[in-house]
Amino acid sequence: MFSRIRIMLAKRRESQRNAKMSRAEFETMKLAKFRNLARHVQQHSPYYAEIIKARGIDVETCVPQDFPILTKALLMANFDRIVTDRRISKEKVAEFLTRSVDPNEYMFGEYHVLHTSGSSGEVGYFLYSEADWVSGLSGMRHQQSAPRPRRPGRFARRFGRFRMSYFAAVGGHFAGVSMVSSAMRGLARAFVKVQLLEVNSPLPQVIDALNRFQPDVLGGYTTALKILAEKQNQGVLRLAPMGLATGGEAMTAADKTMLEAAFKCPAYNGYGTTEHLGMGGGNPDGETMTLYDDNLIYEIFEDHSLITNLFNFTQPLIRYRMSDILRPVAQTNPTSPYLVIKSLIGRSEKVPTFLNRDGTEDFISPHTINEIFVAGIARFQLQLVSKTRFVFKVVLEASLDEAQRAEAIAGTERRLREILDQKQMSNVTFDVVPTFDLPVNSRTGKFQLIVDAPAVVSST
Repeated sequence: MFSRIRIMLAKRRESQRNAKMSRAEFETMKLAKFRNLARHVQQHSPYYAEIIKARGIDVETCVPQDFPILTKALLMANFDRIVTDRRISKEKVAEFLTRSVDPNEYMFGEYHVLHTSGSSGEVGYFLYSEADWVSGLSGMRHQQSAPRPRRPGRFARRFGRFRMSYFAAVGGHFAGVSMVSSAMRGLARAFVKVQLLEVNSPLPQVIDALNRFQPDVLGGYTTALKILAEKQNQGVLRLAPMGLATGGEAMTAADKTMLEAAFKCPAYNGYGTTEHLGMGGGNPDGETMTLYDDNLIYEIFEDHSLITNLFNFTQPLIRYRMSDILRPVAQTNPTSPYLVIKSLIGRSEKVPTFLNRDGTEDFISPHTINEIFVAGIARFQLQLVSKTRFVFKVVLEASLDEAQRAEAIAGTERRLREILDQKQMSNVTFDVVPTFDLPVNSRTGKFQLIVDAPAVVSST
C-alpha cells in the first residue's frame, strides 16, 4: 500500500510540474519519456527489439513515427513477444481470465489484467504492473468540473462515508470496474462507500438497490444512465445525487441536458479505455473534453487515432491504432499545455432489447456483450433477429483443434445463457455460428458489434 501511495504522490507532483509547462516544453518532456520506453523495449521486448534492429532505429534519438503501426490483431498475434515479463503468455492470460472474475485479483499476484473486444469485436488482453496502473489512473485525477452546488443539510442528515453507485459491467476484469475498485482501496475506504451494480441485472432490482442506497454520485455507462433517467422522470427511481459521472461511451450535449434535467445535478463525462486507462475528462462547457496526455502521445487522423502509451512498461503499445475519432479544438486556457477535443468520441453501439420471460422489455448493455471472454474466440458479433432471438457469430482462433473448437463454441453458449438468465430472459433463444470473417458495415466501412440480422430471402 505504501509503495502505491509513493507512486501516487510522485505522479501528483509530476502533473503539477507539467501543468505549468508550455506545449513545446510538454512535448519535449514526453519525447524524453518515449526514448526511455524505447530503451526499455529494446532490452525486454523481443518484438520491438526486432523492429529496432530491422529498421536501424537509434533509441537515443527516435520518435514514435520511426515505429510501425500496431493493431489489435498484430498485438494478439505477437502477444508473447511484445510483453516484457517472460512469465507472461497469451495462454496463461487466457487461463487466468477463464477462472477469475474478480477485478481485484492479480495475475502472479502483481499484474492487473483487463480484457475487452471494444467496438471491434476482436478480443484483446491488456496487463499492467502496479506502477503502470497507478500512472495510468493519474490521467483521471485532472478532470475539470464546475463548482458543485451544495445542498443545505444534505450531509447533516447523513452520517458516514460519501456514497457512489457505479452501474456498469462489474463481474469481471473490465476497465471501468477495475479502475473504480482500485481507486477505492486503502485509505479511501474510510471516506467513500461504493455500490457496484451489474448492468446486466434486471432493471427493477437495480432501481430498488439505488433507492435504498441513495448515492451522492451516480456513475456508469451513458446509455445505462439515460435508461435510469427515464425511470427517474417516471418517479420509479427517486434519487437526489450531487453529480453524475458517465464513461465508456460518448456523452452528447443532448445526453448531458437529458441527464441533468432528470437528476437535477451536473453530469460529467470521463474518457478512459482498456488500453490506456484514464485519458481525459469533460470540461464544464459540456461541449469539449481535455486530454491529459502527460503519458500518452496522440496522432490524430480523420477516422482513427494512433496512441503511444508512455507508462505501460509491461505491455508496450507504440502507435496503437484505435477507432476513437478525436476532433481537436483550440485550447482556451492559455496556461494549459493539454489537448482539447470535441466531446463526442467514437460511436455508440446499438442497444439490444428483448422481452423477458414475463413479457417485459429489458435491455442488455453493449458493454456486457463486448466484455464477453471465452478462450479460443478471437472475434464475435451479435445479430438481432427478433425480441426473443439472436445469432451470435464467432471467429475461432486458427490454432484450435476440433475438440478445442467444440469447447469454445460450448463455452460461448454457456456464457450467453448466463447473461440471459441473469436478465430473466430464459425465453430468449440464440445460435452460436462459427464463421471465417465478420463483415464491416457496407455503408460506413466500419465494424459494428451489434447489428440487425440479414433478412432471409425466400426461394419461392
